[in-house]
Amino acid sequence: MLRDVTSTFNAWSFNISDQMKAVFAATGNEIPTNSVEVTLPRILIGAARKISFLNNRFTLAPEIGIDITFDGERNVLIQTSTASADPHFGFEAGYKNMIFVRGGIGNIQTETDINGVHYTSFMPNIGIGIKFKGFTLDYALTNIGDESVALYSNIFSLKLDLNRKPL
Repeated sequence: MLRDVTSTFNAWSFNISDQMKAVFAATGNEIPTNSVEVTLPRILIGAARKISFLNNRFTLAPEIGIDITFDGERNVLIQTSTASADPHFGFEAGYKNMIFVRGGIGNIQTETDINGVHYTSFMPNIGIGIKFKGFTLDYALTNIGDESVALYSNIFSLKLDLNRKPL
């Protein structure tokens, strides 16, 4: 999939009150002045394979993908001065096309600790899903094992399939 193939230009203006300026100054933040942003093209490549077994009651779908950006060097696993590539991996295990368990790894980065030692970090994710009569409810827990002060992210989604074919 290609995103922003011809680039995307966003323009905005700021109307900052004196009170807001005081907040920016008190918190040590710069008052935004740039009113144009360019989003450069991005390529998303992925592949998955669904494997059925035990009379199609169980499925396993491993996935691998990579997001390639062209806005310079980013803190991702593969980086150059013009492009960066962020790989991710995952799987989905299903039972009777009704109950699903998912897991994955993404946000793979090289970081430096306080002693100057480089190490690779990543963000694991897990989730479950239930599909029943055209309704799908999914839950994902992300930011697992992150050592920062940020809390976990709990993501819920609900889908209704209006064109569902009878089983």
